[in-house]
Amino acid sequence: MSTMELNIKEVRQRFSELVNAVAHGKERIVITSRKKPKAVLISLQDAGALKNDLVNKTHRKIQLSAIKKLHDKLAKKHIRGDSLQTLHKLREEKLGHLSNSN
Repeated sequence: MSTMELNIKEVRQRFSELVNAVAHGKERIVITSRKKPKAVLISLQDAGALKNDLVNKTHRKIQLSAIKKLHDKLAKKHIRGDSLQTLHKLREEKLGHLSNSN
């Protein structure tokens, strides 16, 4: 697959042809205006891949944030050592607080 740079005027003139080329996975089109990139014409498959990448990155950011919060919580309690044991201890504390509130 190749990437092609075209100005807006040419894209307007060849729009149908370019859409077909993109749809069949032969091209990616960078649309320029005054020699500066302004937009990209990509296939639905490429757009889906971009969306999946974005979702995966978002999930990773959420997971990293949760890990950081857990790390900070452990640091405040001065807990060090085996992380599996620490996680079990935190889970037991949380379950204890939940059962005490009922």
